[in-house]
Amino acid sequence: MSALCAVPLLGGLGSGLTSCAGMDGDGIDSVKWEGSVNPENNNFHNPVWEPSLDGGTILKGASSYVAISTTTQWAAGLTYLCPVLTSNDLSTWNKATADAFTETSIPQWATGRLNSLTADFARTYSGNKYWLFYTLEGENAIGCASATSPQGVYNDLGEVPLKDDPQGLADPFFFVQAKNYYLCYTTSDGVYLQKIGLSKTGATVGSANDPVKIAGSDFKDVAVFCNSSSDLYLFGVVNGEIHYARANAATGPYLDKSGANVAEGSKGETLITPSGEYNVVENPMRAFMNSEFTHLYLCYTAIKGTMQTMPGGYARKPVFVQPFELDEEGWLKGTASPAEGWTGPKFE
Repeated sequence: MSALCAVPLLGGLGSGLTSCAGMDGDGIDSVKWEGSVNPENNNFHNPVWEPSLDGGTILKGASSYVAISTTTQWAAGLTYLCPVLTSNDLSTWNKATADAFTETSIPQWATGRLNSLTADFARTYSGNKYWLFYTLEGENAIGCASATSPQGVYNDLGEVPLKDDPQGLADPFFFVQAKNYYLCYTTSDGVYLQKIGLSKTGATVGSANDPVKIAGSDFKDVAVFCNSSSDLYLFGVVNGEIHYARANAATGPYLDKSGANVAEGSKGETLITPSGEYNVVENPMRAFMNSEFTHLYLCYTAIKGTMQTMPGGYARKPVFVQPFELDEEGWLKGTASPAEGWTGPKFE
């Protein structure tokens, strides 16, 4: 009589049995029950949101995580004015009841639709705690809006008066470090970081704060994660891949493992590459550290080669969350590619 050996099925929802051929004896004393493993207990399923978060942003609110898309049509003919999602764990997302903008609060100073967003918490004297920055199709400018909650409604405050009249403005990223507010943006000759002020009338740029170049023109669509005031990660899209570098200060320099500066030609360290199914990776929206400080979770979007648009014609860009284990020096271990299925560990 052959023994039966119980093993966990990593890809299923229950336990399974498989025969253990070639075992000596009757197996009565050799079978050890290890229990079944439900992937939902310790893993999560990518992509975490479909159909799209085109040009979107993710931030941490007071009680939940919030994702905001640019203007889109998830269903043909039904336009959302920057739809909002909420989540408690970065892996299960739900559509909020209202959009981030209304017909009256959305930017009126240009006709193009919002095509890139970034938002974060920033306590200011005006009482508005959440600030959103955006670009508009057909405009070489970055605008801003503010709200009292991360979901909105956001009220537009117009264009940000950047120094030096930069050209090719795209992909703003806003982050807060202590009481300092920083805005990153892509230009035709590289990525710049600008320290800004915030008031009830909008964003301001002080005369003493010049923009600092933090990455070369190879980098696009960057995001910054502050692990501490002296440990920062810069993520960006480089030649169709997501790369990263690190710095000891918000203004850089951001360096690869060899110590080379990404503002001076280094392309950083490769982190996420396209897959056969998802042949475009982009928009590293924001990263978060787990409670044990063992893994960094990067949120980004990808495009499936066989399903690039939604029925209404808008781009289809599902959201992926990828955990990376940290080594002893704080660098991220390994590389990854977007794939449908179970990913672990869960974010905690």
